[in-house]
Amino acid sequence: MKKLGLLLLFVLLATTVQAQEMDLSDVDRAARRSGSKSIMFRRPSGEQEELMRQQAEEAARAEAEARAKAAAQAKKKTPMKKAQPAFRPYNLFGNGWKVAATVNGEMVSNKDLQERANLFALTTGMPVNEKNKKMVAERVLQNTIDEKIKIQEAEKQNIHVSEEEIKEAYRNFERSNNIPAGKFAAVLKEYQVSQEVFLAQIRANLMWNKLIGRRLGQNIDVSVREVEDEMSRIKKDMDTKKYMVSEIVIKRKDAEHIDELVQILRQDSRFELYAAQFSQAASAPSGGKLGWVAPGQLAQPLDSAIRNLKEGGVSNAILYRNEYYILKMDKIYDPKKNRRDMPTEEEVRTFIKDRKTDEMANKYIRDLRNRVVVERKF
Repeated sequence: MKKLGLLLLFVLLATTVQAQEMDLSDVDRAARRSGSKSIMFRRPSGEQEELMRQQAEEAARAEAEARAKAAAQAKKKTPMKKAQPAFRPYNLFGNGWKVAATVNGEMVSNKDLQERANLFALTTGMPVNEKNKKMVAERVLQNTIDEKIKIQEAEKQNIHVSEEEIKEAYRNFERSNNIPAGKFAAVLKEYQVSQEVFLAQIRANLMWNKLIGRRLGQNIDVSVREVEDEMSRIKKDMDTKKYMVSEIVIKRKDAEHIDELVQILRQDSRFELYAAQFSQAASAPSGGKLGWVAPGQLAQPLDSAIRNLKEGGVSNAILYRNEYYILKMDKIYDPKKNRRDMPTEEEVRTFIKDRKTDEMANKYIRDLRNRVVVERKF
């Protein structure tokens, strides 16, 4: 499966410039009149001219033979590149058209879910296969439910987005991914995703961002005491060894292929992408990042696991209570080796506000999920 980054390399249109023939007779005459002694402009005698012609022909033949020999050797050394195989979607939701689910009475078809699964494969670069099909199907369904929830809630709050806003977001997506304007439509078609499905996701995200900004943005205050406490905690942390850790948490009942996921994570460096898509923890939206963790701060089985990890290492699946944890060691901080600068008060204030916004937004969507009526038909 080629990643989105590789998909963004498109055929460049080459421009061929044809050189016009130049008549050197005028140049020759001008040089002779000027009295130049340069050999560039001296006319040879008849015998000399014939000899030079023969030498030129021999040199041209030798050069052509050398080129042919070099090309043959290069062909032997360089294997022919295989053509990139066409995308083949993995059928997750059955054939024909049928209602796959309803969200507060609004229908979702199996075709709609399949297109979203294809889009998932495109935007994440994750191949959908027999091993991960259950996890992908669940994630695609939950993403679709969340999309419906966000739109429905935003419309209740009289929040809308214009067609121009959607188009601008689409253009921004192309620009940020280095896709030539208008070319992403062809990529969507290759992955059997209608443009309407992609635009629907853009619309849902725009509406949700407006809703969060209106409901939460103006209600988040950061007190002087909070900033002082955070500064004090950071200063103390700078003198303590700690670990920057990320997690993926899967409920035991959903962990049928947990060991396969561990193997994938050890081969694919995009841990945060898998965490955002598959983790069932509150840290999922931030790519599973727990932040800095001090020794002894986590439960004993998890603490033991991270102490044995090197930077970049991924743990086995650890069963704790009724959930499996997969941990990744992002960075180890040793105050004796890695002294850091203290952040400014303004940086700390911004950090606290962003953290509060994320917490409130996550709680908001969880509350909406608890109230939504979802009926699955598959």
